[in-house]
Amino acid sequence: MGQKQTKITKQWADGPFQLMETPRKRLGIKDLKTEPGALTAATEMCLVHNMLIRMLNCIYLQAPNVKLEKDISDFAIFMHAFLVTIHEHHGNEEKYYFPWLEELNAEAKGTLDKNVEQHHGFAPGLQAFEDYVKALREEKAKYDGAKVRSLIDAFGTALIEHLKDEITSFEELQKLKIDWPAWTKKVQKLAVDGAETEFEIPIAVTCLDYTFEGPYHAKTWPPFPWFAALMFRWLYLPKHKGAWRFSCCDWYSKPKELEFV
Repeated sequence: MGQKQTKITKQWADGPFQLMETPRKRLGIKDLKTEPGALTAATEMCLVHNMLIRMLNCIYLQAPNVKLEKDISDFAIFMHAFLVTIHEHHGNEEKYYFPWLEELNAEAKGTLDKNVEQHHGFAPGLQAFEDYVKALREEKAKYDGAKVRSLIDAFGTALIEHLKDEITSFEELQKLKIDWPAWTKKVQKLAVDGAETEFEIPIAVTCLDYTFEGPYHAKTWPPFPWFAALMFRWLYLPKHKGAWRFSCCDWYSKPKELEFV
C-alpha cells in the first residue's frame, strides 16, 4: 500500500494519550471466522478510537513548536479537522449506531446510555477548545501553543477514558443475540456515504496507521479498498495539504515523523 515505511526516531503519536490494544490482539484471534461479532465490532471501534487518539496526540505534541504564520494557519485547519471528525463519530453513535443495536435486540436498550452520557461529560472542555480553534481560523485570537495544551488538558483525560470504556461496553454485548453482520453493513455504509470530504477523510487517512498491530487487521484495516485510497489522495488531500504535515502518517497511511516535535 504505497511507499517504504519511515523509521520513527523521535516521540510519536502513540502518546502522551495512550493507544488501546484491540480485543482481537489481546485474545490472539487471527482467524476472523472464529471471532464473535461483538468482538469484531469492539475491535473495529477500537481502531477508530485509536485514530482519534493519534490526532489528539499530534496536536498536543506539536502545539508548542508551531511559530510561523503559515504553519499556524495550517495547524488550525488540522485542529478543526480533528473536531469535525470527533463530532461526526459521536453524532453517528447517538443517532444511528447505538439505536440500530437496540432495533436488532431490545435487550440492548440502555446498555450504551452511560457511554452517551460520557459524551456530555467532556463536551464543555471540547467546546472551549473548538471556540479557540474557530477564533484562530477567523484571525480573532493570537496563537498560543501553551493554551492549546491547557485546553486539551481540560477534556483529554475524560475523552480517553470514554473511548476506552466504550470498547468494554461493546465486548459486553457478546451476551446478547445480535445480527452483527447486518449492523456492521449499515455502519460501514453510513461511514462511507456520510464521510465529510474536505477535513474528515484527509485527517483520517493520515492518522489511521494501517500497520497497527501487524497482521491482526490486515484484512479489515483500513476500512476502504485500495482504489478508494487512491481517490482520496487525488481528490481530497491536496486542498489543505499543508495541514496534513501535522499528521502522524503519510498519504499512504504509514507512520511518519511528526515534523514539529
